[in-house]
Amino acid sequence: MRGYWGQPSLSRDFALLSAAVFFLLSLISAWVIYSTYEKNSERIKNELEKEAARVERTLAGEMEAASHMLVALGKQFALDPTHDLTKMAQTLKSFDSKGYIYAVFTVVNPEEKIVVSSAQGVLDVPVDASDRDYVKSAVTDPWKMQIGRPVEGHVSNRWVIPVAMGISDSTGKFIGTIVISIDISTLTERISNLVRRDGMSFAIISKTLIALTQVSEDPDFLTNNFPAQKLQNVDFVSRPSGLLTLGSLFWGTGKYSYYRISADYPYIILLGYDPHYSDVTVRTVLFSRLAQMMLIAVFFVLFLWIMRLKMIRPVLEMTTITAQIAKGNTKIAFPKAGAVEIEGLATQIRRIGEYIDETHRVEDELQNKILMLRRARIDADISNRSKSELLGCICQELLARLNRLINAAQGLKEQRFGSLPNEDYKRTANEIYSIGTVLFEELRDTLALSKVETAYLKITEQPVDISMVASKTLRFLADKMQTQKLGVKVVLHDPMPYLMGDEQRLQQIFMNLMLYLFEFAKPESTLLIEGRVVNEQKERHCLTLVFTTDEESPYTPADLLQLANRTIQSGSQPDGTKSVPAQDEINIGLELAKSLVAAHRGFFNLQQQPARTTITLLFNGSRIRFMDVPES
Repeated sequence: MRGYWGQPSLSRDFALLSAAVFFLLSLISAWVIYSTYEKNSERIKNELEKEAARVERTLAGEMEAASHMLVALGKQFALDPTHDLTKMAQTLKSFDSKGYIYAVFTVVNPEEKIVVSSAQGVLDVPVDASDRDYVKSAVTDPWKMQIGRPVEGHVSNRWVIPVAMGISDSTGKFIGTIVISIDISTLTERISNLVRRDGMSFAIISKTLIALTQVSEDPDFLTNNFPAQKLQNVDFVSRPSGLLTLGSLFWGTGKYSYYRISADYPYIILLGYDPHYSDVTVRTVLFSRLAQMMLIAVFFVLFLWIMRLKMIRPVLEMTTITAQIAKGNTKIAFPKAGAVEIEGLATQIRRIGEYIDETHRVEDELQNKILMLRRARIDADISNRSKSELLGCICQELLARLNRLINAAQGLKEQRFGSLPNEDYKRTANEIYSIGTVLFEELRDTLALSKVETAYLKITEQPVDISMVASKTLRFLADKMQTQKLGVKVVLHDPMPYLMGDEQRLQQIFMNLMLYLFEFAKPESTLLIEGRVVNEQKERHCLTLVFTTDEESPYTPADLLQLANRTIQSGSQPDGTKSVPAQDEINIGLELAKSLVAAHRGFFNLQQQPARTTITLLFNGSRIRFMDVPES
């Protein structure tokens, strides 16, 4: 089916649901495998902790026995006032014959030389032991056991762990050091008899990472499981014991490595466990759990497959029928046998086919009507454009002739061709010049208005100084203001921005609005031009220009902000205002001003009252610029 994967589909949902079931079961299986691995790792960790504690107890027992023996030998040596070395050699020999794990007993004199050995008696040539750190520690701290690092004995020639204790007499005088050398091979054999688990290996090293002993089938056990770099990176203070490495999730790979710092002695106990020996147990548990998951997966697949046969296939057949109806084939045969729900669906689809036929008929009629309305609109636009162009042509012709008439009247008025003896001629010439001038201005405004309506008027936008436009307008209107005895007050509140627009057209707006207000102004009154920037939280700026016949503005800054928000949001003049004058005739100058304001994407608002006429222009933030722009 075309678009099968691009739209909602029961078959696709069935496939996705099946995939989701398998994916979910895969996640559960992975979780089962991981949890089994974690439990097995925890079990192995606990076993390693127990074995490490057992090794530590064995090592501590040997060290404690050595300590007791050193104290006993030291007391015998200290109580002998002669400190006879021959007698001391016999005593050491008697202890050495008792079958301990000690390789040799030696006595070091205060000059740090070995003078007595349990194996050789009194040495004819003393052996220098000043290079042994445990000897120096015994001198400075007598009657305290000192454990040295593994060395090859001077006397026994075997690798041993030296355990020493300094001896002093009753007066506190240092009389020598007794050293017991613990045979590392014998100690290793004793510990290995305790750790007899298959796959378990152990080693003991000093805190300076020097190996003491090792029991493992792998000769590279320490190197492979406890590399020096890893041990150096372990914080033994905060973590005195723990796993250094873990076995892998994959059978037969990786090893469990455990370390434990001896609490009383400067040694580190290291244990390793080969995961091969735990694979059989883990596999048995995993296979039984995964078999259960597979049975659940098969059940879900069978259930979904039955749903597809009983539900999805009939729906696909109805989908094919619906597609034929959508293509316009409404005479297709519907299935008559099947579930009640499918038969009900077929009935509704048949009704939809009938509705589609009726909808197509209505749409055809609607398209015809829209086409007719579009043609009518085009005809109306052409008619209006033709009228505006005709009006523009007539205005052009009338302006040319009226200009000659005004020039002639001006010549008579100024008596260029000779004096006029009759005063009536002079008055008539002045009247012809005055009426001609007014008519000339109105025709020019009408011509500009026709250009705006036919979109022939070009607006050249640039930053325009409002104060400059107001000044030029008032200079042009100075004679008329003097004649009518009117004053104009210009108030531009700081900061006053520049307005993006055509300076000549903005001046024309100002002039037409002021001429319109002159008609309603009382003699010897003062008109007001006020400019102000209003904003809302300094985010939405709006420039307002208020022209009123009253000397005081009828708006407060809050009123202007409310008027600006209501006007800009609605995109039209606010409610409660009138945009046409009170007289029945249309003022051409006012209409031109409105059109020019609209061409500058501004808003025009006129309020006409018996005592006051107010015109408000609003320009939103996209039309204003807060910057210093040189005068053009």
